[in-house]
Amino acid sequence: MSDTRLYGCVKRVEADETGHKHCTGQYFDYWHCVDKCVAPKLFEKLK
Repeated sequence: MSDTRLYGCVKRVEADETGHKHCTGQYFDYWHCVDKCVAPKLFEKLK
C-alpha cells in the first residue's frame, strides 16, 4: 500500500461535511505494512 491511498482518504474525510466517511481500512493497511516492513529492520538494529 502506498501512502498516496492513505493521504487521499484523509483528504476525502476532511472534505466530508456529513461526518460519515472514515479511513479505518486504510489505516489498518498502513499499520500492517509498518509492522511487516519496518519492524524487522528496526528490531534488528535495536538488538
